[in-house]
Amino acid sequence: MPTVKNRPRYDLRAKILSVGAVGMLVAVLVAAAGWSGLSSSQSSSSQIVALDTLRLQVAQISRYNSDVSGWQVAYAWDASTIGPQAAVAPDSANRAGFVTSIGELHTLLDGLDVETMTDAEKALFAEITSSWDAFEAVDAQVVGLYEDGTEASKVEADGLVVGAGYEQYYAITSQTAELGESLTDRADTLQQDMTSARTRNGAVVVAAVLLGLAAVVTLSLVLGRRVKRSAAEVNGALEALAVGDLTRTPQVASTDEIGDMAASLAEAQRSIARLLAGVVGSSDVLATAAQQLASSSSQVAAGSEETSAQAGVVAAAAEQVSRNVQTVAAGAEEMGASIREIATNANEAARVAGQAVDFSTATAAAIGELGESSKEIGSVVKVITSIAEQTNLLALNATIEAARAGEAGKGFAVVASEVKDLAAESGRAAEDIARRITQVQAQTTSAVAAIGEISAIIASINDYQLTIASAVEEQTATTNEMSRSVTEAATGAGEIAANITGVASAAAESTITVGQMSETVDELARTSAELRTQVGSFTV
Repeated sequence: MPTVKNRPRYDLRAKILSVGAVGMLVAVLVAAAGWSGLSSSQSSSSQIVALDTLRLQVAQISRYNSDVSGWQVAYAWDASTIGPQAAVAPDSANRAGFVTSIGELHTLLDGLDVETMTDAEKALFAEITSSWDAFEAVDAQVVGLYEDGTEASKVEADGLVVGAGYEQYYAITSQTAELGESLTDRADTLQQDMTSARTRNGAVVVAAVLLGLAAVVTLSLVLGRRVKRSAAEVNGALEALAVGDLTRTPQVASTDEIGDMAASLAEAQRSIARLLAGVVGSSDVLATAAQQLASSSSQVAAGSEETSAQAGVVAAAAEQVSRNVQTVAAGAEEMGASIREIATNANEAARVAGQAVDFSTATAAAIGELGESSKEIGSVVKVITSIAEQTNLLALNATIEAARAGEAGKGFAVVASEVKDLAAESGRAAEDIARRITQVQAQTTSAVAAIGEISAIIASINDYQLTIASAVEEQTATTNEMSRSVTEAATGAGEIAANITGVASAAAESTITVGQMSETVDELARTSAELRTQVGSFTV
């Protein structure tokens, strides 16, 4: 399995946060593009509003053109009906209407926003004001002639009204219409530019959203595929371990928590394999010792029978018993050494099993921390979803306000709609991340359960080791008993020369001891066979 300890660490939290970072970057870019487009649209809208206000004022100037001219014609008509002096008197209704209308016209001209005009429009406006000054100069002459009260003065004044007065009126009308057309053309151009800019900005936002979504989806698929592949490797190794196969090691090269878990699992598999190999070796030694002990007991039994049958042949019997006793002592010594080695191996196996349990517990804790991290990320996703919902609500409110604003709010309504769509897309992306985190938590729970099963298997192995240790202690007691019996047999062999009865008694005691030793050897052989059968269930 490739090692990951010397490689830069890139854990699951960093992988998930990288997806979120890409999404946030896309959101910032889209927001920047939207803000730029909104600022440009607002600037154009402000200019259009200013031009519309100016166009309305110019249209009012056109209305005053007709109004002022109409009042002049009216009081000129009064000069023919009620007399010229009465027509221009302060109490004359038509003359008073003319004065009021011309005053309102001056107020309008003085309040006009000239700074909004271009240089050409400013020059045209100056011509309009000059024409009005000329018109008022003609009107002053007309009023002076009417105040004379003579018929000649009246005829001259009427000529000025339909002559020079009308010429100025037509000049003012033409100039005012030209100024209105210039303002209208500029407003239409600004509207077209604003529409084009809005279209371009919309295309930029859509392109940024699509590219961002493609980046987030691609990154999510790549990371998800890698995590899934690593988790599948660990799961396969755990399933193989569950059926006793220790040869299936997880092939994971990632540097995240799953890579750490795979490395720990592989180390645990190697530790268990070494433990089982030690158990097999110990059982082989135990079986060999049992065979040697059986052979020794057979020899002792043969010696005892020979001693009982040939009690009369004291010298030969004593020699035979001496040889048999020496053989038994050697076998007992070998058996004692084997038992001590078995005890040492059994204790070592118990210690290794304890370490394996500790490794399994640590691995389960690491996976638990992975689950907690997934929960924390789920909380962050919920916050993102909440923000998307609030953004959607703000966009809806903005759409309503734009609708109330009528024609002036259409541009803002389009932006609000785009923000609303973006908020909805962010909410769906957050839900997709939440579903993927739920899958990771489910796989983590499965891994914890599998590690629990490993811990149970190791605990079972530990129990078997304790059983072996107990059997070894019993065998030690039996060996001590056998050594004592051999000592008694040696004493009896020393007394054979003095008393044949003592030889017979020692032979009987040897026969009993051999019977007990045979039973112990049988039990030891059965224990060794059971141990090999249990260990054989694992594939190393």
